[in-house]
Amino acid sequence: MNTQEFEELWITLNELYNADRFLEYIEISSAAIESAIELGMYDKAILLLRYSCASYFQTGDLQLSISVLEQYRELTFQHGNDIDLIQYYNLAAIYWGTFGHLKKSEELMLKGLKIAETIHHVESMGKIYNNLSDLEISMGNYRTAKEFALKSLYYSNAFEVKHKEPYTGVMYPKTNLAVALIWLEEFDEANELLLELLATIQDPPYSKVQLEVFNAYAFLCEKQGRISEAIDLYQKTKHYALQNNDLSLLQIIYNSLVKLIEAQGNKIVLCAIQKEFINILLEIQRENYSHVLFEMEYNDHKKQFEKNAYMDPLTNIYNRRYFDEQAKKMVEKAAESNQQLALMMVDLDHFKEINDMNGHLIGDDALTSTAKALKDYFEPFESIVARFGGDEFIVLSQVKEGESVQILADNLYHALTALSLVVNNEKVHLEFSIGVSTNQRGSIVKVEELIQHADEALYKSKRNGRNQITHYNHYSDVGNGI
Repeated sequence: MNTQEFEELWITLNELYNADRFLEYIEISSAAIESAIELGMYDKAILLLRYSCASYFQTGDLQLSISVLEQYRELTFQHGNDIDLIQYYNLAAIYWGTFGHLKKSEELMLKGLKIAETIHHVESMGKIYNNLSDLEISMGNYRTAKEFALKSLYYSNAFEVKHKEPYTGVMYPKTNLAVALIWLEEFDEANELLLELLATIQDPPYSKVQLEVFNAYAFLCEKQGRISEAIDLYQKTKHYALQNNDLSLLQIIYNSLVKLIEAQGNKIVLCAIQKEFINILLEIQRENYSHVLFEMEYNDHKKQFEKNAYMDPLTNIYNRRYFDEQAKKMVEKAAESNQQLALMMVDLDHFKEINDMNGHLIGDDALTSTAKALKDYFEPFESIVARFGGDEFIVLSQVKEGESVQILADNLYHALTALSLVVNNEKVHLEFSIGVSTNQRGSIVKVEELIQHADEALYKSKRNGRNQITHYNHYSDVGNGI
């Protein structure tokens, strides 16, 4: 699929999803997602995957929904922005809540809400407050659920306040508000809300949120003592929930039906309903997706642990442990293809004086500024940038064809010496000593030898007055000061 074909399909998929035509969306979305990834359009791939998760969820296919969630999570953490991250936390929270892990669900929602409030993303805040409302209903906190549903509706422009990019999911928070009102026995307000929502629902197939409206109205009838009407509505909702294989909603419906039919004393119908309910419970047990979610969380913790093990916590670049492991592979690979590598030892001059005169916070700023400058400079190169320890940094970088180590190091020196800090309203310029060695186009195959050569060159830079570059001379025991 070329770019033009993808863009045409992209428009179609957005139209289908926004029109709640979830089954049609599902049928043609897979090819578009694959193409988006192949074309490097990660922002669109992430959005299409989120729509796929939601579409499978809306049609009750939780198994495929969770399968897509895993792919969505991976791409979001690799290529997503803050809003993508919020959407992931929100979506993952819904799954955890669906399978009864309410505290975990709340934890994820609050993570997303914190980011959303920081960047003031109205749509995300609307969605999260809606989901928090649903969660509070599950936990029996109906007044809080009502407050959160009203907050969600505020962000959806359901009131007079207008937002530029409002939350568009009005049906969900209105349903949650109605359910909270029913539990609080504010029946007239709940009835008005639900009749308004029911008027918007047309012919089947019904989405999950539409079935939630039917279920909420059945619940209202139940609470008002309109038992026969409640049973009829639960039976209707059950019929369509079975078509969607919506196990979580079916469990709620069967709980209500068993209780109501038992109260009626109709033993024949009760026996049939109980048998159906047992089959649903067995299917829920068979298709218990919690282990998938726990495995995903374990993978996240594992990645975080690995990140912590390899990252310097102050400067947020790699540490020496990571450098030692990866540099060896990089040098060996370069030897196979005669690739030129440059290794640079970078020392922040007079670091002790910066600390002693201005305090450790300024010293930390000097280190973090240096780390960022190194990371930014070497981003276009295949390289490893790490903190070697204290005020010393190390870089191993490929040298691009047509470029020289001399130019690479000189440009780095100019980038670093342009750094300055503001201390007591005065600029403090940073200075650096740099030692450079090369692998002689693959003839040196040990990282330790490269480090030793660069360290010797660095020592000469410092001995000759600091704030300069020295390249190691492979044909003598001394370097060439530059």
